[in-house]
Amino acid sequence: MDPTRQWPIRQFKDGRVVSRTDAVVSETRIELDVNDGQVTLAMLCLPRDLEALAAGFLLGEGALRSRDDLESVEYLPQESKVAIRGDFDADVLKNMNRRWTWGTGCGGGGTSRDVDAPAHRPVGPGPGISSQRLVQLAESFRRRADLWRKTGGVHACALADTRRLLLFAEDVGRHNAFDKVVGMALFEGIDVSDKIVLATGRLSADIVSKAVAARVPILVSRSAVTSLAAELARRFGMTLVGFLRGGRLNAYSGYERVRP
Repeated sequence: MDPTRQWPIRQFKDGRVVSRTDAVVSETRIELDVNDGQVTLAMLCLPRDLEALAAGFLLGEGALRSRDDLESVEYLPQESKVAIRGDFDADVLKNMNRRWTWGTGCGGGGTSRDVDAPAHRPVGPGPGISSQRLVQLAESFRRRADLWRKTGGVHACALADTRRLLLFAEDVGRHNAFDKVVGMALFEGIDVSDKIVLATGRLSADIVSKAVAARVPILVSRSAVTSLAAELARRFGMTLVGFLRGGRLNAYSGYERVRP
């Protein structure tokens, strides 16, 4: 499906009005069906990379523990549904039905995660990287974000090593973009425990919690960091970087992984 639609608008500027079309981001509602109805959730998202979105979401919730536990994932366009089956953590699935924390995302996003659950343990040592190299990765990331430049209506995430971008995903929601990129890594068999995730959106506690469950050691964004996100990142040994733009960055935790 095309990630954009042409929409008729009237543009008002300098006292004049012009009729034209504008590219708007495609947004759709899909259902996530886990183990034939054991859990059913609705998601608002950019209609691409939906299998990765489903797998990444369950990984970030702590329900999916490894690629070996995933039996199948399939997008069913005629039903606007992603069906995913596997050996998932039963307690996490139960919490999805009975306990939900509303998050900071648009559209009422949230989580059932408990940061004291087994999925949440300190991240590994991860790589060391220079601040200059992070700035260079951020520039590569910015150049890759074609849909953002075209519409201004999406968030993006990328997975990188210390040399280059490896995977890239975009979505109308910053949480979805994160889920997609870690889902892609799961499908590709890429170990994220020594990688870096770059994001465009605000790094709030729910994003950090997803990253901890996925075992990401370094999480960076061109945007701001919240206090609870910084506290969680410090607690679990993650390097959290905000305001990575204009040749500078702020490290809020895990400073030892970032060199001048």
